[in-house]
Amino acid sequence: MQKWRVFCLLLACVLCVSCWAAAEEEGGDSPSFLMAGFDNTQYRDWQNNQFFLRMEEKTGVHLVLRQSKTEEDWAQVKSAMAAGDDGMADVLFKASLTTQECIALREKGVLIDLKPYLESCCPNLWALIQKEPEILAAITLPDGSIAALPYITPIPMQNYLWINQKWLDSLRLSAPTNAEELTQVLTAFRDRDPNHNGRQDEIPLSFQGPFDLKFLAHAFGLIANDYNVFVENGQVKFMPLEDEYRQFVAWCRELYKEKLLDQNGFITTVSQTVTDSKATPNCGIVMTYLAGDTFRVSWATDYVILNPMTYQGEQIYREFAWPVSRGTFAITSACKDPETMLRWVDTLYTEEGATLALVGQENVDYLVDGDGTWRMPESQQNEAYRASANVDGGGRIPGIENVAFQARYGADASVRAILESQMDFAQYVRRPFPYYTLTQAQLEEITPLQAKIATYVDMQLARWVLGEEEISDASFAQFESTLNEMGLRDFLTFWQDVLDHQ
Repeated sequence: MQKWRVFCLLLACVLCVSCWAAAEEEGGDSPSFLMAGFDNTQYRDWQNNQFFLRMEEKTGVHLVLRQSKTEEDWAQVKSAMAAGDDGMADVLFKASLTTQECIALREKGVLIDLKPYLESCCPNLWALIQKEPEILAAITLPDGSIAALPYITPIPMQNYLWINQKWLDSLRLSAPTNAEELTQVLTAFRDRDPNHNGRQDEIPLSFQGPFDLKFLAHAFGLIANDYNVFVENGQVKFMPLEDEYRQFVAWCRELYKEKLLDQNGFITTVSQTVTDSKATPNCGIVMTYLAGDTFRVSWATDYVILNPMTYQGEQIYREFAWPVSRGTFAITSACKDPETMLRWVDTLYTEEGATLALVGQENVDYLVDGDGTWRMPESQQNEAYRASANVDGGGRIPGIENVAFQARYGADASVRAILESQMDFAQYVRRPFPYYTLTQAQLEEITPLQAKIATYVDMQLARWVLGEEEISDASFAQFESTLNEMGLRDFLTFWQDVLDHQ
């Protein structure tokens, strides 16, 4: 068995070297590079994909493509690189590299530092960085190098509050703007039969566990990251120990007691997948990324994004996902001409390049009408065609998201409405803690503390809201004491040190 494994490894190396040789030969006089990446989109075959062919026409760069369609295969490719595979690719596209993988591959000399090349070779990305310096901070590793380029979007994934506008209209209510008004709206949803089925079966606000519930703390001016920390005036603070947190907990307890919160919110996953054609929606507000992911399409159109509640004259909401996705594009030490490949990928940091990656080529894959909206020809509105025309989906691509183009989609007004709502919502989103990158040693230090502290915070929140423990001075004093016993001081010292060394 061991001999067979050795044989397979040697065979893989030989094939990779052969591919590199073929790449040099096939490219002719044009620059030629071996590109590997992960893309599990159904029907997509990089060898016959129009995006790569059009990019070659645009840049003159020839690529020999190696597509991994499973996570297992891509993991093997990355492992081979880490082991010093002589036949490794020049470039990694849709690389799905974690921060820790970037650090490890840089330390092994597999990935080159891209930072010295950005200003001269990536003018489009560099312009974005000059406009938003935090992008550079987000992709820089602890040693100061940049191992991979990002995907950048103005509307990253968010845990929105989606409210049933049809119910608001039916009950002649306005969208709530603060905690008190939200309580009043939820009460109306509970009592006034907004789905008109003659039963009091409405769930005013549906949520999934403490994670969702803590997003409601914005109604009391509180936001924190997954570690429950935020920064104020250069100091790291722990949200569950803030005075407003107790107000938030008491409010949630009252909502739950009055059945304004989903009574199963701590024990079940929201699911509105319904097959009964006569069924009516029973959820007033749901917390999710897209209402269409929770409800069937005919119901989802009734829901709109609710803007954050106002607290002491300010509207803020916690950033759920970073606008900068790391690890999408990297260049290995095998690449003989990194400048050319960086100029190639820099095309995707333009609106034109982003559109090419998203939907394809104008007048071929999509049409622009006289009013400026765009649509896909009816013959091309199928998954197989789209997979052959673009590289969107199946893994994050390098580049930017061209939201302005997407918002001009003419075939579905609801798509435009959602994008416009998301863009409007973005003005209220705040990052509780600046971009950071943890080393492996730091991860090993903070992970056990986080496991204890975060679990305890969430469990105690549930106990208070469910009424299992009284909300009192004594219970909060015990809460703080237990946190200190778990190592909260070390926990906060760790994050203060991370902040101070940004």
